[in-house]
Amino acid sequence: MVLSSGGCPWRDHLFDIEEEQNITPSIKYVIYSDNNGNWRVQCVPVRIGSFENRLSLLSEWQGVRDDALSKLSGIPGCIFVHASGFIGGNKTYEGAMEMARKTMKDRDSKAS
Repeated sequence: MVLSSGGCPWRDHLFDIEEEQNITPSIKYVIYSDNNGNWRVQCVPVRIGSFENRLSLLSEWQGVRDDALSKLSGIPGCIFVHASGFIGGNKTYEGAMEMARKTMKDRDSKAS
């Protein structure tokens, strides 16, 4: 899910919509711009108040920053991935999207 106007309190709304519409939880990430014009990819938790994510960013990226992260991931413009994997940052929208895509692709390849 992409928020075009920056961050907002999306968690409660997302969980309410999923419950009201009887939707199987499928959204793994929320992507939004920060106050500096960079982009964030934030994991959706399994439930409100939980520190467990539906799908954390790749473990090998966790705690890595800047050029080291860009080299490791193969994604230009990386800024960081939090040590717990719940959020990451990139200088561009495309980079944040690619961080989410690569994580999902990795999960899918391990499931096969």
